[in-house]
Amino acid sequence: MSTIPGFNQIQFEGFCRFIDQGLTEELSKFPKIEDTDHEIEFQLFVERYQLVEPLIKERNAVYESLTYSSELYVSAGLIWKTSRDMQEQTILIGNIPLMNSLGTSIVNGIYRIVINQILQSPGIYYRSELDHNGISVYTGTIISDWGGRSELEIDRKARIWARVSRKQKISILVLSSAMGSNLREILDNVYYPEIFLAFLNDKERKKIGSKEKPAGIIQYNGMNTIPRQTHGKYPFIKEKINTT
Repeated sequence: MSTIPGFNQIQFEGFCRFIDQGLTEELSKFPKIEDTDHEIEFQLFVERYQLVEPLIKERNAVYESLTYSSELYVSAGLIWKTSRDMQEQTILIGNIPLMNSLGTSIVNGIYRIVINQILQSPGIYYRSELDHNGISVYTGTIISDWGGRSELEIDRKARIWARVSRKQKISILVLSSAMGSNLREILDNVYYPEIFLAFLNDKERKKIGSKEKPAGIIQYNGMNTIPRQTHGKYPFIKEKINTT
């Protein structure tokens, strides 16, 4: 049986990997700088960097509310392109908080740790759950690269609800209207308009030309539809009905 290593071990190994590899990778992203005449170039020699031993001890950093860190020095140079002469100097980039063997750092006299998080990759995720009545409720979660997540839910009454950033859910009809579509455009461009009609009362249906039919028949755009349960999957089936 595999076991998860201690969190302090993960933190410490990650910090060591940053010092050995990640620091050089980050410094190499620093672009070369040229003067307006493109004659002199400034660049960092990231392979030659130094971390100076802290001047204070860990315990003193806690007592004096200081950061236990190391100064980072990197070699930099001015290069004259025409003569290829170079003036090199070691410059101070900044301070890097150090991590002790317990996987913690001291920042402003306070012990700090980095919490690892497991995040879902951007995409669309579907799931099916049973409500308190044992009826399946289907949910689709949309996770984007930036911003909050959105959820679409089909309840036991075949109504579609939308939820943005885990806030209070609203009907898909209200969401579509808020995005600039009117009711007629929405119903004309969906395959199952009766799902949207489920949000409307009789008075609102009459405004858009819907009429009640006997035996639960709904008429929309000249085509009669019957709401019917279908093995807990899609709660409506659209069928043409011959009426006389």
